[in-house]
Amino acid sequence: MTVGSMVAQDFNRAQVFERLGIDYCCHGSDTLKVASQKVGLNADDVLAQLDGSEVKGSAPDFAHWPLDLLVDYVLKVHHRNFHLHHEELMQLVDKVATVHGARHPELLEVRKAVAESFDELDSHFAKEENVLFPQLYEIYQAYEEARPVAPFHCGTIAHPIRQMMLEHDQTGEMWQHISELTHHFVTPEDGCASFKLMNEQLKQFFLDLKEHISLENNLIFPGFLRMEGQGE
Repeated sequence: MTVGSMVAQDFNRAQVFERLGIDYCCHGSDTLKVASQKVGLNADDVLAQLDGSEVKGSAPDFAHWPLDLLVDYVLKVHHRNFHLHHEELMQLVDKVATVHGARHPELLEVRKAVAESFDELDSHFAKEENVLFPQLYEIYQAYEEARPVAPFHCGTIAHPIRQMMLEHDQTGEMWQHISELTHHFVTPEDGCASFKLMNEQLKQFFLDLKEHISLENNLIFPGFLRMEGQGE
């Protein structure tokens, strides 16, 4: 079983992978054995932790949600939060880089990487909102009504899904780089309150991004591809 599919079955497992440094997002297609080896761990030891009490949490049971509800969640939580808050976060990153950049030059690269990622995510979300997701809703409605799916200008959703997953990989790698630049969002001793707040918000953004990518890669996209195939 892949680490991505393991998280998709129970998103509380993400907290264990986070603690162990296992990438269940961009490299979610890795088996548990391969993912464990990459961080110098034994797969059986990781599995024991996944089966332990520490996995218990309050994550929604996404694996049993209807596909259209999953899309609703992504739009109303992930997309909406990005549109509402990313400019404010960018201003905070710019402020911290301006004030502390001389002593911490890595912040200048953080500022550049975050700005590039936000531009790419803005485009990515627009493609999902305007092209892919309307067709996903149409597929779901057609399936529920036992009728043919309306024609889609891309032919099949496989084509835009392939592009979205490629962009997921690129964005995930960018945020892994940002994490490394910030020493995994740890504020140095000479960092001010704004520096600490920036790292907290960047860390939360990365966690939310991982949830977004995991939901789409492991539940939404494969689920709709199966549904589209059944309707052919």
